[in-house]
Amino acid sequence: MRLSDKSLVGLVVVTADGQALGEVSVLFIDSQTWHVEAFQVKLRRGAAEQLGASRTLFHAGTIEIPLQAVQSVGDAVVLSVSVAELHQVLPSAAASAPAH
Repeated sequence: MRLSDKSLVGLVVVTADGQALGEVSVLFIDSQTWHVEAFQVKLRRGAAEQLGASRTLFHAGTIEIPLQAVQSVGDAVVLSVSVAELHQVLPSAAASAPAH
């Protein structure tokens, strides 16, 4: 199945325990293989606070989630990890990455 970035950006990201984190905002693609490696999530306020992602009045907190943490993609992106397990799969520098 082929998906375009336009069909993925804006999808709600849901953890394995059913919490909506936010929406897909950016896809990160390997320049040599052209495969999606990760995606950035624009976090909802509660999720940003729970994950400790930096946010300001004008910029939502964001995190980068590796593709290996995705269970399925349909009407939403469903992760294979819970909110508590998410810290283990996040790249450390991306946890407070600025929005693009």
